Amino acid sequence: MAGADQIGQAPRRWWERRWIVPLALALATSGWMLAVEGRQGLARDEAQYFRAGERYWGWFETLGEAVRAGKPGRAFARATVDGFWGDNHEHPPLMKTLYGLSWRLFHRCDCAGPKRGLHPIAVHGKHRTLPLFARESTAFRFPAILLAGLGVALVYGFARRFVGPWAAAGAAVLSVAQPHYFFHAQISCFDAPIAVMALLVALAYWKSLRSPRWGILCGVFYGFALATKHNAWLIPCFLLVHYLWIRRNDFRWEPSKGSQTLPRWCAAGGAGGLPTRRFLRLRPPRVPLAFLSMASLGPIVLFALWPWLWHAPVARTREWVQRHTQHEHYNFEYLGQNWNLPPSPKQTGQWLLRATFPFVSTAFTVPVTTLALAAAGTVVLARRRRKSEASDEPSLVNSEPPEPGARASWLRPGADVDLAPGIFLAVQILGPLGILALPSTPIFGGVKHFLPAMPFLAMVAGVGLAWITRQATSLVRPSRLRQALPAALVVLLCLPAVTETQRSHPDGLGHYNLLAGGFAGGASLGMNRQFWGYSVLPLLPWITAHRPPSNHIYWHDVLHDALIMYARDGRLPVAIGDVGVGEPLVAQADLGVVILEKHFAVYEYLHWESYQTTRPAQVYAHEGVPFVVVYQRAALPPRQEPLPP
Repeated sequence: MAGADQIGQAPRRWWERRWIVPLALALATSGWMLAVEGRQGLARDEAQYFRAGERYWGWFETLGEAVRAGKPGRAFARATVDGFWGDNHEHPPLMKTLYGLSWRLFHRCDCAGPKRGLHPIAVHGKHRTLPLFARESTAFRFPAILLAGLGVALVYGFARRFVGPWAAAGAAVLSVAQPHYFFHAQISCFDAPIAVMALLVALAYWKSLRSPRWGILCGVFYGFALATKHNAWLIPCFLLVHYLWIRRNDFRWEPSKGSQTLPRWCAAGGAGGLPTRRFLRLRPPRVPLAFLSMASLGPIVLFALWPWLWHAPVARTREWVQRHTQHEHYNFEYLGQNWNLPPSPKQTGQWLLRATFPFVSTAFTVPVTTLALAAAGTVVLARRRRKSEASDEPSLVNSEPPEPGARASWLRPGADVDLAPGIFLAVQILGPLGILALPSTPIFGGVKHFLPAMPFLAMVAGVGLAWITRQATSLVRPSRLRQALPAALVVLLCLPAVTETQRSHPDGLGHYNLLAGGFAGGASLGMNRQFWGYSVLPLLPWITAHRPPSNHIYWHDVLHDALIMYARDGRLPVAIGDVGVGEPLVAQADLGVVILEKHFAVYEYLHWESYQTTRPAQVYAHEGVPFVVVYQRAALPPRQEPLPP
């Protein structure tokens, strides 16, 4: 029958199609972010990725010119490749390449006039584009926003394997309605994208336990993750823990080839002619296709996507690995202390305090309703008992029960076992948090370094939603009310997180939840307020209107690359002044910006001393918590000539 999903079945109505809900969630998420991203300033790292992404696009442009000239080899020469791809080569290229491609396709290019000189590559003429965005920065951010929408859709699809549609939709909403995640998800960086990639690889691995096709796709997706951020190195470790758990009954001792039967009188011998344990070897379960695929296809995909590796793959891969395994500890405030070095093992108190960082940060930054739902979901998953037919926990959906009579194989390594969703979700959450709990791990990025745990935490909250919905509907008798109650409960329980996320914008990095006392409570507790110098955006109109006649401005933690993009976006004059970075340069400026972080207190003192005032000329604050202050000299020399626009 035309339109039927299967022969003999009635066709589904359009809103009942399996892809409709995740598509709607993805579009709603991307639309929400596009509606508000213009209020969020440009971050330090993001500004560098703008520059690198545009350079990467320059290589593709050069390749096209070389092909048209009949000499494509020129574009693959080492000097040409390094000239474009050497920029920001300490990070993999996938997202930066997408950012550059999006910029080239979707921005409204102003290639004439003074802005032409602000590009990192030569702009020879007007670009033909699909002018979707007036600001170039929005065009750069567009791929990250689309990927965030994909992440929400993936959470829904993954959660549907455990819970019903309404609870899965709630889990999807809660995965993005987290102020810190929401902040990172709409900027041109890698932290939210690697969370989505980790989710994609985990979903492929989960499906590969029943399907060989997904075992191959798992390797391809893992290659994308490797090309996104170095966090991907840890993904197989977390998946391996789950695999060893579900196959724990497969471990057995077998006689080794060199085993011998020892006599009874030998003290080291076994009874009855059996070989002793020292002559036995432990036989682990088969290595599944997903891990073989990740080990083989993953590096191939990474190599194909990263031209910087092409001419010296071994040496440059080693350089990339060493850069992040030996990363310095930048300054970061946690519970009133500035952490810029790992605590000594002899400092027991400091060591223990440092180990609490990811867990306390999660408890203080994730909306309280989400934490409460996740706690309920944890109890539900902990009570779940293994069965061969189906889960005995009525709040859960067991969409992939073990197949009767199935045998384990490297193609379908989990067909004969329960897949233990509780252990799986626990490992995906506690793994990233546990890595950040190690004192040797830098914490300067705060929550962003363990964002890959957040989608899985939302899925556990979805299990809690399913349990609460089931308990509530069991108390209701009218059938119509029973049908409407799940949707109403999901909306009601997700609304606080959505409201909290919207209220925190654009300062999601400084958000702290009800347990911490909000923005002000987090500041009082000595939790990190911000980083990356992004929060200067609301003050740009005032700074432009009050720029000194000398045009000497000290921008503190705002990188020059960010100032260039603000100018390209029309938010700053092209000729805005920038005296540079460093403490001695404070005295050379007549207008000074200070980003308020604990380790930056010295810069405010330097402005007091140089400007002979402790009163800022302008302050930007969120819910009473100051983020940026601007100081201005009391007496300025007269303007000699008008500044250029």
